[in-house]
Amino acid sequence: MYTLGEIANIIDAELAGNANIEIIGIAPLSSAKHNQLSYINNNRYLDDLANTNAGAVIISKDVATKCKTNALIVDDVYLAFAAATNKFSNKTSYSSGIHHSAVTNNSTIAAGCNIEKNVTIGNDCNIGPNSFIGNNVVIGNNVHIGPNVCIFHRCIIGDNVEISSGSVIGSEGFGNARDDNNKWHTITHLGAVVIGDNVSIGANTTIDRGTIENTEIHSGVRIDNLVHIAHNVIIGQDCAIAGCTGIAGSTTLGKRCLIGGGVGILGHLEICDDAIINATTTVYKSITSPKTYTGIMPIMVHKQWQNVGLWLIKLDKIANYLNIKLKNLKEK
Repeated sequence: MYTLGEIANIIDAELAGNANIEIIGIAPLSSAKHNQLSYINNNRYLDDLANTNAGAVIISKDVATKCKTNALIVDDVYLAFAAATNKFSNKTSYSSGIHHSAVTNNSTIAAGCNIEKNVTIGNDCNIGPNSFIGNNVVIGNNVHIGPNVCIFHRCIIGDNVEISSGSVIGSEGFGNARDDNNKWHTITHLGAVVIGDNVSIGANTTIDRGTIENTEIHSGVRIDNLVHIAHNVIIGQDCAIAGCTGIAGSTTLGKRCLIGGGVGILGHLEICDDAIINATTTVYKSITSPKTYTGIMPIMVHKQWQNVGLWLIKLDKIANYLNIKLKNLKEK
């Protein structure tokens, strides 16, 4: 817990408001409470700023006049946010064995497991050898966790979930802010991962925790081996995602989407219900119609690909040339 004045000093901010109010955490503008800090780094969230209940907002000078609550005014909002997250970090040291506060019911826990503080494990679960369960994790009933799985602090796992060996749930997301000297500053991710019921997660898959909100895997989802799901991603009910797919941060998949192997989905996109994306496609924009999508070039020998590539980068010039020719023909 910090006073707003203390936070202002930490992030080198100009304080407009009450320096004595106490801040216990960080939350999005839309859900922050009077004792929480938030931030705005994009004008598309101005409506959320107008309606926020946050105790204070990290904000730039050009938007500060629109802030109706306490403001921490900075030159670089994202960098200041990074510094603030590190002060509210939930990182803890690790122990060994099963902590006395953990509730394991009648579940089976194999040798070599670490079960940290205040963990709750439901009935008929099976935890494989050398797995790690972090502080305040909640695991439902009939959950099967393979060997060498890591589930980090505050993650929530529903009923009838299968997590195969080597998977990591709730790892730190890839968030960094760069200062004026081009040095990176880590953003501590304060959210968690919430997994619904009847979900299957393949071996060596990684699901990152959210920045300040949660990463969500809804009920009925099937995820293959070696999939990476980044911070704040939402996977809708009954989606299936094949191996080696990567989904960048803050993207939302609707219900029943089918994602082929090796697909790359960029961040901050919206994929509608029932979309099908074929293997190795790169998705660089939102999808609003439930069709089948393919974005790959057919295989060819390298020399041929070089020739094709030369034509591809000239397509705009070719199109302009043809438009001019077409215009001249019409004028004649």
